[in-house]
Amino acid sequence: MRCAYAWIWLLAGCGRHEPAPAAPPPKPPPPRIAPAAAAPAHAEPCSKQLVALGPGLFASREPIDAKPATGDGACLDIVRAELASYRLRVLTASRDGHARTAPDWRDTFDLAAVINAGMFHDTGAPVGLLVENGIAVGSDNASFGGVLAFDPRSPDDPPVAIAGRGCRGFDLADLRERYRSLVQSSRLLGCDGTALRWKDRKQYSAAAIGVDRSGRVVLLHARSAVTMTELSRVLASPELDLAGAIFLEGGPEASLLVRGRFGSIARVGSYETNFREDDTNQDFWQLPNVIALEPR
Repeated sequence: MRCAYAWIWLLAGCGRHEPAPAAPPPKPPPPRIAPAAAAPAHAEPCSKQLVALGPGLFASREPIDAKPATGDGACLDIVRAELASYRLRVLTASRDGHARTAPDWRDTFDLAAVINAGMFHDTGAPVGLLVENGIAVGSDNASFGGVLAFDPRSPDDPPVAIAGRGCRGFDLADLRERYRSLVQSSRLLGCDGTALRWKDRKQYSAAAIGVDRSGRVVLLHARSAVTMTELSRVLASPELDLAGAIFLEGGPEASLLVRGRFGSIARVGSYETNFREDDTNQDFWQLPNVIALEPR
């Protein structure tokens, strides 16, 4: 078994220390289209209680040990999805019509969940490599050390994997041969699932995605603006049981929308150092590329 893909049942024993990731590229300008679709209020308790949103879909809120840019406390929304019940996919404006808000993506394609598919340029093109069903929409970004891979070509491969540049045996070309869809971004956890110290000290709302050691996809959202080093520390907690995680987006664009048979979650970001230094945003912004969960 190779550590290159951080297979969920082996990751804890095969990692090695790695350097902290570089700061993400500069934030593109805000979208030209006005934000739409107001999000519900976000001021809810940080309850660790696991709540079923639907079959194979569970949510909880974990406190973040950090002093956020605004307010007194910070919470992390955690949504775990079993891939026996949901199909993980990538949707892009370049192939699927145009940029949309998370609610519009959800309603247009009848999705169970929508989250950012990484940062993007003002043209809508992804900042890193984004592969949708075998078609590359972006290109390899050497500054990005993390890759989420899913939709394997062979049933012998796990349905989803987290890989890391710098981890032993990492081979991006091999991943692209094995998996039809990939999302590349900065790592939030090291090869062995431990916390990483980011050089970037800015505070911002954040959306992220990970894989836990039970094989579930984990959608993550922090409304309160913290540093990614602080977010990494909570993600590395044994209670969360994550095999790996990558950053997706920060600031007001950071979106998470989940709709299950028993309940739903709607989260938007707001604060970002040197970009939007307030906690007033309540709208979903237009996103050209998203990761989605589709009911099977």
